[in-house]
Amino acid sequence: MFGKGIHQEEEGLLRDIIRSINKKIDYTAREGEGTRFTLHIKLRGHETDVLLDLNDLKIAKNDMAKRHQVRQKIKAHYDHLDKSRYGDDILGLKPAKLLRASPKPEPTQQRGFGRSPRR
Repeated sequence: MFGKGIHQEEEGLLRDIIRSINKKIDYTAREGEGTRFTLHIKLRGHETDVLLDLNDLKIAKNDMAKRHQVRQKIKAHYDHLDKSRYGDDILGLKPAKLLRASPKPEPTQQRGFGRSPRR
């Protein structure tokens, strides 16, 4: 994807990160300006682009915190690909999770014809 030589290690790391999210994701890396590149991911007919920095991948080889940041950036875009899970994304990912997890109001019982209960 990036070419031969020094970028093979970063490509292997990127593949491991993507496979840790979902093994069925198809992805391609396209070169961009400077050290930035575009990661194009595709899953079940849905596509998106993620902008990443090659320097971040180099640091992520040794630093687990940076690796987690790169993974979270890719996973956030991946989560928005699944339209069946979140529907049309109007509010965003966090509000959709909060609305889904919020308690549902319990239906109240109505008494018939204005009569009071027996005593």
